[in-house]
Amino acid sequence: MNKNELHGTLVLVHPGLENDPAGQQGKVGILTYVDSSDEIFVSFDNNQTEGKYSPNALLQLKDRSELYPAMMEEAASMNLEDYKDLYKISLLQDRGRNIDIWNALEIAGNNPAIWSRSLVPVENSIPLKMDQFVGR
Repeated sequence: MNKNELHGTLVLVHPGLENDPAGQQGKVGILTYVDSSDEIFVSFDNNQTEGKYSPNALLQLKDRSELYPAMMEEAASMNLEDYKDLYKISLLQDRGRNIDIWNALEIAGNNPAIWSRSLVPVENSIPLKMDQFVGR
């Protein structure tokens, strides 16, 4: 995924983020811009507030093709409330509307026990910078 394809993506500011000058920990926003140094600008509250974040401070939902099978594999060993939250997230992802993805991100953000099962850092979607060296 290139940087331009990320524009408009719904993201969750990591709820455990310690230093957030914009004060938006745990809130869902819209990715508006990725600069050349991979700093990410996110808009909140209908463009009332904007924050600048590093790629590892922002989370997005795991792809639904990964989430549901993993959830079913771990169902027997999972807490019932965690399973219900993951199931709701999966259903919302299947619907696919922006409001559904927004709600799924809020559910995931409110349950720390499922963060690793449902969320991935946005940095996984940013193309790696490749240093090219030309030798003679």
